[in-house]
Amino acid sequence: MQYLYLINGESVENIVSPEWSDDLDAFSNPFSFTTYSLYEVGSLFQIMTQDGEIVLKGIITDFEQSEENVFRYSGFDCGFYINQNEIIEQFKSMKISDAIKKLCQNYSIPVGDIPEMSATVTEIFKDKKLSDVIKTLLELAVKKGSIKDVYTTCAKGKFEVKQYETINDLSGELVDAFSMSSEKSIYNPTIKVSMQDLRNRIIVADNSAENLTRIQVEDAESIKKYGLLCEVETVDTSKTNNLKKIASDKLKELNVLSKTIDVSMLGDYRMHKGVIMPINDEKFGIKGLFLIKSSKHTIDGKTERVAVSLEMR
Repeated sequence: MQYLYLINGESVENIVSPEWSDDLDAFSNPFSFTTYSLYEVGSLFQIMTQDGEIVLKGIITDFEQSEENVFRYSGFDCGFYINQNEIIEQFKSMKISDAIKKLCQNYSIPVGDIPEMSATVTEIFKDKKLSDVIKTLLELAVKKGSIKDVYTTCAKGKFEVKQYETINDLSGELVDAFSMSSEKSIYNPTIKVSMQDLRNRIIVADNSAENLTRIQVEDAESIKKYGLLCEVETVDTSKTNNLKKIASDKLKELNVLSKTIDVSMLGDYRMHKGVIMPINDEKFGIKGLFLIKSSKHTIDGKTERVAVSLEMR
């Protein structure tokens, strides 16, 4: 894949070693590159496909000069401002999707696709990072059943909440990479299976001081096999009282062995967090759908290599 690089809207040809990455647990995507020209901190940097699709749009926040006329720049997409701003806000019975849009508007962060979240929030947030507040709101929306299987991204220069998507044919080169049969396509996959995060009993309790209402769900077969592993979650029943559903959903989510793969392979810009991809590998006995938890893209000449951390769905 060949890309166009722009700084302050102008095409730049002498970009060397560009890199960018993402992570499901992070709001901002970092990038870096080397060039022989001097640009100001605060300049707009964009990576685009030949067809004009935005791969990443962000702000240069730092640069280093290692030798004469050689500059290494780094920066972030607009998630940088979500991470940096502290806020004070009050919401009264406001839909969570509207609350998130209001926060972005108040702090001059462009908004893209945000799904409707009809669940409401009534709360005062003081001395909190904007990122922590948005994370809290999205967690509340998940608990109330407004959304699931979503991730946040600012890669295209706007804050967006996107649904996980499955892509079966990221590129022709990846056919061999996914089967893990091509030494040219893939480097040393690391596969890890663990029970450390498994939980087979879930207790959801009201956090009220006057009320100890609680719901418990468990998987007897799992407890017999792995031993008892319990998680307790407290819920404000003034905001949601569907404790049974919360407990059942949490058990379904956590009562599994985690299987992760860290691997570097040939790829393209569509391999990013939130993408689900199939792997069918006979050598390592891995077959199924895997969610990209994080990715790092590195361009070396005309070759794009992507290091991904994958989690079995």
